[in-house]
Amino acid sequence: MAVLFICGDIVNIRNADGIICSDELADIIAGADCAVCNFEAPVSGFGSPRPKIGPHIAQFPETVEGLKKQGFDLLLLANNHIMDFGPEGLDATRERIAQAGLDCLGAGPDADAAYAPQIRTIAGLKVGMVNACEAQFGVLDHFAGEQEPGYAWINHPRIDTTILTLRRQCDFVIVFAHAGLENYPIPQKEWRARYRHFCDLGADAVIGSHPHVPQGYEEYRQSLICYSLGNFYFDFGKGKEPENRSFAVLLELEKGSAPRLRPVHHCSSDGLVGLAPGGKQTDLPHLCGLLGEPYAAEHDRMSLQAYEKIRKKLLVSMLPVPWDGSLKSMLRQIAHNLVRRKKPEDRRIRQLHIFRNEANYFAARHALELVAGQKKNSG
Repeated sequence: MAVLFICGDIVNIRNADGIICSDELADIIAGADCAVCNFEAPVSGFGSPRPKIGPHIAQFPETVEGLKKQGFDLLLLANNHIMDFGPEGLDATRERIAQAGLDCLGAGPDADAAYAPQIRTIAGLKVGMVNACEAQFGVLDHFAGEQEPGYAWINHPRIDTTILTLRRQCDFVIVFAHAGLENYPIPQKEWRARYRHFCDLGADAVIGSHPHVPQGYEEYRQSLICYSLGNFYFDFGKGKEPENRSFAVLLELEKGSAPRLRPVHHCSSDGLVGLAPGGKQTDLPHLCGLLGEPYAAEHDRMSLQAYEKIRKKLLVSMLPVPWDGSLKSMLRQIAHNLVRRKKPEDRRIRQLHIFRNEANYFAARHALELVAGQKKNSG
């Protein structure tokens, strides 16, 4: 039997020694046959900020060696921040990972490298792995050149064909996905359908990240889907949950059996992520329950809430002043820009971000369908 430790997003901008885990948690990581994490941002000191919307994040280069020391083997790079500092940042990150004796997956100097799967022999089992992210800045979609650096797109047909190929070659196939709306406890219907499709193609497990908070998991036929592992160690910005209460998984693979999951509850304290005490453990039965009978109503509520945020951002992007429907908000943003001597935002880039991001599109379309339906039903 092979045991994989898999956790969510990692960004380290505070621990210069690269150590992010407590000794107790590091022992669990090192005890697995293979340990995997999402390395959410490039190492600092290379490249320059590329034009985009949202923060540019880079983390201590020593984080790579810290992860190696604490038992990690594979770093996932298909995420929406890995190209924040352009090709130079990505190249330096991949080189640092290689020098540390670790592997990476999901992003590269060209499309072939970014989309290339990895096959590892783990405890005598051949395990094929794929890593891909939704469309944001840095995505290698249909309009990217074959020699362009970036990360693998989760909706590219290459992902489907790769899963089919790995199914013929491997004992188990795992897809690591990075997609969805942030800070909601359930996945969108479209991602749920896409992940199930991966399983229909031959994936034994789909493990998700990006929402920054935990979501539930479910068995689908003979496969396992974890929709979001949330943050593992994330010390950038002001998150809604500064302790990053979430869970990692110990994924047990045994030939002839469906994958089995054991949660590892964790939270951050005193600059390290460690095992979560009982009172701070994720309520997984509740999150998994949300995937059942309450799901449709929760999904409608989530879509309507998300659309209000998207609508305001779209309104700001269309006007020469930062007007989102609130005079107070507009004056605050103008004052903020003046104090920080911030250059006016390129509104076309914000528009691109809003329309290209599938999670935004899914939420906005569904919300508008709900609103249109309500108006029609009300006569």
